[in-house]
Amino acid sequence: MTTSGMSGIRIYDPALANKPKDTNPNTGMSAADQTQNFLTLLIAQIKNQDPMSPMDASTMTAQMSQLNMVSSMGTMNTSMQAMLAQMQSTNFMNQASLIGQSPMVAGSSINYTGGKVVLGANLANPLQDVFATIKDSSGNVVGTAQLGSLNSGMANFAFDGVDANGTSMANGIYRVEISGKNSTGINENPTVYIGSPVVSILKDGSSGEAILKLADGRSIKTSEVKQWVK
Repeated sequence: MTTSGMSGIRIYDPALANKPKDTNPNTGMSAADQTQNFLTLLIAQIKNQDPMSPMDASTMTAQMSQLNMVSSMGTMNTSMQAMLAQMQSTNFMNQASLIGQSPMVAGSSINYTGGKVVLGANLANPLQDVFATIKDSSGNVVGTAQLGSLNSGMANFAFDGVDANGTSMANGIYRVEISGKNSTGINENPTVYIGSPVVSILKDGSSGEAILKLADGRSIKTSEVKQWVK
């Protein structure tokens, strides 16, 4: 394709028809490029209009209004993206204060490395005779704790790393199971939550959401946190 010297409009040229096309996806797609292309076409249309039937002024005005609207939307989109990036950056900086705090996240596996581990149970209904059972990686019961009667909602307790014989447990992976009876005597198993201190915060490259790195090795999103404890 070439352009006419009179109008600047692209015309067919057999010598150039088989040349590879420009593969740049941004070519002619910016608001400035679209405006320039429209003006070139408009000038050519005015130059070549029929003197006996000139172009309707209202049509030209409508076309200009539509072009301005498209250009404004492009500018607004750029501004919104910049504002979103700034908000994400501010939110990320504010979340640095979470380091040292312990988020409660659904899960029944404890990566025990010593000390106390804060646990939680999210009860859909009030339960009686609630028990927490701790099992080792082989499925053997190494400890139990009677939690009594609990109301619906989140209930917190701690795993102290001591087995039924009063001996400190070795570091490793343990599993927590919680069960209790509802008002009709039917057994229920509430969702278990495991807490661990935040040691660092990363930013997800795609979504910009903060990723919390926990002391027990887990990496979680802030949207997964049910509760914060100290």
